[in-house]
Amino acid sequence: MCGIFAYLNFLVPAKRKEILEILINGLKRLEYRGYDSAGLAFEGSEIDQNDNLIKMVKCKGRVSMLEDEIKRLENVNYEKEYKIHVGIAHTRWATHGEPSSVNSHPQRSDLDNEFMVVHNGIITNYKDIKSLLEKKGHKFESETDTEVIAKMIKHIYDSHKDNNISFRECVELTIQQLVSNHRNTSLTVIKTTTYHSENVWN
Repeated sequence: MCGIFAYLNFLVPAKRKEILEILINGLKRLEYRGYDSAGLAFEGSEIDQNDNLIKMVKCKGRVSMLEDEIKRLENVNYEKEYKIHVGIAHTRWATHGEPSSVNSHPQRSDLDNEFMVVHNGIITNYKDIKSLLEKKGHKFESETDTEVIAKMIKHIYDSHKDNNISFRECVELTIQQLVSNHRNTSLTVIKTTTYHSENVWN
């Protein structure tokens, strides 16, 4: 079963190195659940915290391999300090798509990483949603069902942003589209550059 870990520091300064260590250690505590790949997303701004960039690191294999991938990142200032930061992390047990870096979580809305999603559960109507979104011009990268969540949130946000739609409303409208089997139990955590310093658990 997939494992999800998220970390928020609010008005408590923390260096990027410390934040990444917390996310990695959180995943290590979930390793007993069984998994085949791992990934995380964290603040990517380097000059000004208002840059609102998200960096993502994913890999097939153990959390220790993800840790090695992070160490190999270039142009990352590990000493940069954040007063506010949201990080999300995930260990995946494949259900849709083979174990791979691309199919690992987080899944993203677009190449700009505007909305990032980690998810535990099965979306039974994902093929219908994927077909709808592809007709709207969205390009899918993975074989996962989770990717439709990120792209549906992006679609809803773009359709309603002139009405000042909130992050919570975007997620609620998305979840309404995903519910097709009430017996499913799932957890979703979403991080975004659009609603900076907010994340949503569902």
